[in-house]
Amino acid sequence: MDTPSTRTSRPPPKDTLFCPECGHAAPAGGDWVVEERPHCETLTCPDCDATVTVRGRHRPVPA
Repeated sequence: MDTPSTRTSRPPPKDTLFCPECGHAAPAGGDWVVEERPHCETLTCPDCDATVTVRGRHRPVPA
C-alpha cells in the first residue's frame, strides 16, 4: 500500500502578483517598480522589466 505524501503546499497569498515573462512573484506592495501617471500606475517586474499590471486611479469627486 502506498503512503500518501505528507507534504502540503500552500497557495501564495491572494495579494501575490506574478510576472508573466519570468515568473517573479511578490506581494502587490512588494519590490515591483511603480511608475505613477496622471490616470494610472504601472507595476513593472524588477527582474525583466515586463509590465505586470496597470492600475487605474480614480480622481476624487469635487464637493
